Amino acid sequence: MPMTGQRFVENGFGKTYAWIDLVNSEEYDGYGFLSDHLTDLSWIKTFLDRWDLRGVRITCADIRHLRRLRNTLRRVAETLAAGGRLSAGDLDNINQALRIPIHRCLLQRRDLSYRLEIVPSRYDSSWARAEILRSLALMLAAGEQARLKICPNPGCRWVFYDQTHGNTRKWCRDFRCGNRDKVRRLRARRAAMER
Repeated sequence: MPMTGQRFVENGFGKTYAWIDLVNSEEYDGYGFLSDHLTDLSWIKTFLDRWDLRGVRITCADIRHLRRLRNTLRRVAETLAAGGRLSAGDLDNINQALRIPIHRCLLQRRDLSYRLEIVPSRYDSSWARAEILRSLALMLAAGEQARLKICPNPGCRWVFYDQTHGNTRKWCRDFRCGNRDKVRRLRARRAAMER
């Protein structure tokens, strides 16, 4: 079934940052079974549309680059979620990707107010990569890395941004991995009582 914008959000994507969605495009179901969404062209199109990267044409070579970027971003997420800092090399790579030529245009809207819109010189995979990494840079510049977490279920490892007031969320989804953990603990207690 093709991915739609509604299914994209229902499946946990499109909520906080583009870079987190790219990391989670390699999705485990909680039991360790993998779905690689970068093999699904409808998922890629929905991802690009959701993050205003329309007009980017993705080739097979671009998908290989996105996979490498995803692996790098997974490592970055694990570092940040563990309270670590980005290496100088990671910062250099992010800054290098952000150095793409852009144009700025002042546009008039219907209600006579104005906004400044950033328009790329080319709608290509370099621009898409820069925008994905810009979403990481925005999170870091806002000092929000403490809200970045990874589901502790080893069969899941979903990266998420904790939006709870007290930054207390533990599981990717309570109804999925959280419930599974509760069931495991309950069974362990029952087994201990039976001994």
